[in-house]
Amino acid sequence: MLDFFRAGGFSMIFVLMFGALAVAAAARFGLRPDARRVDAVRALTLATLLSVGSGTFSDIAAVCSKVPERFADHPKIHLVVMEGIGESMSPGILGFSLLSVAWLIMAVGHRRLRALLPA
Repeated sequence: MLDFFRAGGFSMIFVLMFGALAVAAAARFGLRPDARRVDAVRALTLATLLSVGSGTFSDIAAVCSKVPERFADHPKIHLVVMEGIGESMSPGILGFSLLSVAWLIMAVGHRRLRALLPA
């Protein structure tokens, strides 16, 4: 797991931070549903989504700039690029997993909220 985190680079800190906050806010909503808390979860999940995009793009940019610089004459440069692109997907894998968990918890909270509303 540590290698996976390292592969994503510095941006993984922001993906993890915003994603963890989104999951925590969703858990709070899931435990005590209150429609006023939904906007906070939406904002945190948007921050997570944007950090995923930023992290993925910065990782791909690093691959595109560093690989030609260091491996231009390497006979298997295509494999180096493939590995770099694979590592560049780390922010997306972490971020989208956290977003999935957050919105699964939100679904439970919405179900509980509906049960609390008068018929």
